[in-house]
Amino acid sequence: MRTLLVSPWRDSRDICGDDIVTHLLRTHPPEDVEYVHYLDALRDGSLRRTHAARAWFASLWMHSRPPAGVAYSWPNLPPLPYRLLGKLIPDRPDEDIQWLGGDPGVDLIHAFSFPVQLSGALARLPLVLSTGCGNTDLVRQYYGIPEAQARRIMARDRRLLRRLGVEHELYNTARASAVVVPSEYARRLHLEAGVPEEKLRVVRLGFETPAIAPREPDGTVRFTLVGHQFFRKGGRAVAQAFARLHRLHPEARLTIVSHVAPEALGVPLDGITLIERLPRSEIYARIYPETDVVLLPSLAEGYGMSVVEGMSFGKPAIASRIAALQELVHEEETGLLVPPDASEELFEAMRRLMEDAALRARMGLEARRRFEAEHAAEATNRSLKAVYGKALGAT
Repeated sequence: MRTLLVSPWRDSRDICGDDIVTHLLRTHPPEDVEYVHYLDALRDGSLRRTHAARAWFASLWMHSRPPAGVAYSWPNLPPLPYRLLGKLIPDRPDEDIQWLGGDPGVDLIHAFSFPVQLSGALARLPLVLSTGCGNTDLVRQYYGIPEAQARRIMARDRRLLRRLGVEHELYNTARASAVVVPSEYARRLHLEAGVPEEKLRVVRLGFETPAIAPREPDGTVRFTLVGHQFFRKGGRAVAQAFARLHRLHPEARLTIVSHVAPEALGVPLDGITLIERLPRSEIYARIYPETDVVLLPSLAEGYGMSVVEGMSFGKPAIASRIAALQELVHEEETGLLVPPDASEELFEAMRRLMEDAALRARMGLEARRRFEAEHAAEATNRSLKAVYGKALGAT
């Protein structure tokens, strides 16, 4: 089953969750599924970009910047008008519209995270739309835009994309055979936005299953925060809570893998290791194996990939009681949940796991068990392949 995968992919150290999902799909595809990534198809000429001016305008309207792969300056569309209009139009959700034509010789199209406008042979193929983060309501959760204004923005963007024939997992799903979301939280958001219930499929993101070994005891307990956006991931509350914990327990350690200046923590760096960024392979090799507890007390979160990665290594988690995190962390079974931006509650949760090695071990074993049942690539790929098969059967 040759499947055109239209999804974000930056082959660099500066990647985000959507790039990781693309990596996971490409390296661990469902059985008998061969992915053809759209960037590879563009390079070999079987796929081409279409309607550059429309792509530029639509992306400007959506979020005030050109889509990925579209040059900043086009003939008759110089940067100056772009900059001026960008000041007038507020930012939109971070989505890059891909306008594509050609015939890469595939059976199915899976558009993940990217809205797509398909022409020619592509417009006749079965289409599956999906989202990786699950937080389709970015204008509310991430940007904090008031409800009334958020509804106006979403309604206007919906009208625009439908008029342009852009397929979108939230705004325009008429042609899609299925809309795949990674959580019940995302499913509820899509239902509220008007996506037909019969099209929605909950398929967890599938991760590789690492071999694990007990951490060699060294007299310390190590907490770890992995997140590209330090402040959104609750980094300030983590720093404040850990500073208190370290005064009480000098053997406590905190590793932060994020782009953040030391002075931004606002606390002494005693017991804290800051790592600006690491390739994901290095995080798997060096960070998670030496971790005792994963932290993700995010202020806004769509999914919570580092929690699942920690689960794969048999680590308990402390996370915010928001969004899909409430589905990933089972309270008192695989970890603890706290309110977002609540350093006092976070401190108490960290102290509890710090002082109770038996509880950490029990939660870690249950976290690994649930990972293997719900999040391992082998388990989730069976569901994803069934979605593909149904889409092909519907044509």
